[in-house]
Amino acid sequence: MKSRERTKAAVTLSAALVIGLVAGGATFSAFNAQTTSTGNSFGAGTVSLTDNDSGSAMFTVPGMRPGAPVSRCLQVTYTGSLPAGVKLFGATTGGTGLEAYLNLTVTRGTIASPAFPDCTGFTADSGGGVLYSGTLASYPSTYAAAITDPAAAWATNEKHVYQFTVDVADNQAAEGRTATQTFTWDAR
Repeated sequence: MKSRERTKAAVTLSAALVIGLVAGGATFSAFNAQTTSTGNSFGAGTVSLTDNDSGSAMFTVPGMRPGAPVSRCLQVTYTGSLPAGVKLFGATTGGTGLEAYLNLTVTRGTIASPAFPDCTGFTADSGGGVLYSGTLASYPSTYAAAITDPAAAWATNEKHVYQFTVDVADNQAAEGRTATQTFTWDAR
């Protein structure tokens, strides 16, 4: 009989434990806590470039002749809120092939009081500041092939002046030809 009483006691004790665990679990699940972070706000930064040409072309030069280079200066200003790298490229958009006979030099520097397209007082960056020297036909025409500006990342209100100097080659094949070109600065 003792074994029957032990079994009964074990069953009773087991039932009491199960009931206690269930009741205790219900009690513990009634306890909780939360914290909330409210008013979260998000806004995208900006990337923006401007220049001082007021929508005008840098060059309108008919009747070029060899040995008479023409220089123009343009100031580019970064007004974005995010740091951005800047690249230069362009495209020949028309003409009769003069781009193959135009020698182009692009130099970065400063001017105390930039007035588009005047280069008076232009000072090249240290080391000469030359970013490109070659024919207009070879000037990079895509972002992928673009010239990377020496500043790794431009900050808000950073400004740089670029001097473009063009001279027609002393080559009879250039005579009477024309070229139309765009110059682009791209910030990303």
